Amino acid sequence: MALAAVTGQRPFPARRNAPPHNSSETFCFLDIGSVTYSDKEIQPMSGGSFNVLVERNRGALRPLGTIVFVNSLATTAGMWDRVVARIDEDFDVVRFDQRDRGGPKGHSPFVLDDLVSDLFDVLDAEHIEDAHIAGVSLGGLVSLRAAALEPRRTKSATAMCCAARFSQDVWVERGKQVRETGISPLVPQVIDRWFTTDFQRRQPFVVEQHRKMLASTDPAGYAFACDVLAAADVTPDLPGIKVPLLVLSGEADSANPLADQDVIARNVPSARHEVLRNTAHLAPVAEPELVARLVSEHARAHN
Repeated sequence: MALAAVTGQRPFPARRNAPPHNSSETFCFLDIGSVTYSDKEIQPMSGGSFNVLVERNRGALRPLGTIVFVNSLATTAGMWDRVVARIDEDFDVVRFDQRDRGGPKGHSPFVLDDLVSDLFDVLDAEHIEDAHIAGVSLGGLVSLRAAALEPRRTKSATAMCCAARFSQDVWVERGKQVRETGISPLVPQVIDRWFTTDFQRRQPFVVEQHRKMLASTDPAGYAFACDVLAAADVTPDLPGIKVPLLVLSGEADSANPLADQDVIARNVPSARHEVLRNTAHLAPVAEPELVARLVSEHARAHN
């Protein structure tokens, strides 16, 4: 395990807003995502269970591989827009909305392994055999479990701002609150956990986009996801994870403090741990350049 604080510049070429090679398969992401993806084409899976967004590589003649991003609770695939724009252009990128956004699969109880199955269903639908899996918060938990269950299909994993075991009491109470009063009363406190006060001052447009994203989350899907976070525990999986693992922490993350990621990094033999300075819970939104650089380097090193 290695622990380091990170700053610096991205060494990889950013993705260009060039015309897609094949408009039926390739999508160009422009600015920070909205709830409606107004500037993006949405590719639904068969049966319309998920919104799946795909961007093909624009660098090498053949892609080096695929990076799949997995969202936090109460966000859409749009949360990765500014990261995807900076990812090494030699990789394909896949992202999708998880069950908490609603739809048939979000309106009945589900468990962590269902979310892992969703991830691999998305890859199967895109005819992708294996991928570098990078997730934040709930998505980080999914990436850890995917690495444990499907090492053959997981080329590397990145777990950001998450825990192997979330606080049961917090998430039981959160689910109860949402079932009783809906999402709206939670919005101010969640935004304050997602972003530092300084970031909220400097980037009000980005914060507002994510405020709308949060407020539009399906209450039933959110509550069932709270049940997942209350129950899931991947601590027993950690020593057996052989997949190369990058652990990213936000120095100012009050939702999942540095100690949570330190438990992961100390128990996974392959883990490397990096800390993003002055960054709260939604590190990919607050520090897209650093996150893109670190994920790109990790994927390239273990491709």
